[in-house]
Amino acid sequence: MVLSRRTLLAFAAALVLVAARPARAQFSLGGHASYTKAGEADGTWYGGAQLRLRFLGPLGVEGLIDYRRATYGAGGEDVLRIEQYPVQASLMLFILSGQVQPYVLGGGGWYYTKSTFLGAQSALGSDTQHTFGGHVGGGVELGAKAKVSLHVDIRYVFLGVDSIDTIRDRYDNNPKADFWHGTAGLNFKF
Repeated sequence: MVLSRRTLLAFAAALVLVAARPARAQFSLGGHASYTKAGEADGTWYGGAQLRLRFLGPLGVEGLIDYRRATYGAGGEDVLRIEQYPVQASLMLFILSGQVQPYVLGGGGWYYTKSTFLGAQSALGSDTQHTFGGHVGGGVELGAKAKVSLHVDIRYVFLGVDSIDTIRDRYDNNPKADFWHGTAGLNFKF
């Protein structure tokens, strides 16, 4: 029997999680406010939810879902509106133990993206794209050993979106789909 690379990777990941066998795993669920800002687009406030599992020691994982909307301008008018639902998975490495715990994180995400062309570009209509993107960042968890904690973090998301490439090709500017994503939220531990 020959196992595929994907099967071996899934087995190795499961083995790492089982081997970590957290004696006191912390499972938390919560909500957050988020601010996102892409170059050449307006910054916006929205919100979402996160689910975290903290293993014994410095490792944790996070699943996060959010909503974001951004409008890109060119030539003095709004030319593109992007609406996204980021669904991210992150590996977290906590640097210190105690009530205040800084961390770094990295991972990937799936981005459901609806693009609507505006103004002179409205004849292009709208489209939907499902994209994968990576992210890196860091933050701090306050009250990490309490039943309710607060976290604040920032991450940079690396992303490609076809409609933004279309705008870049039509105008003399350099819009990017990449964006900064900051969150502040509450975590309720079980």
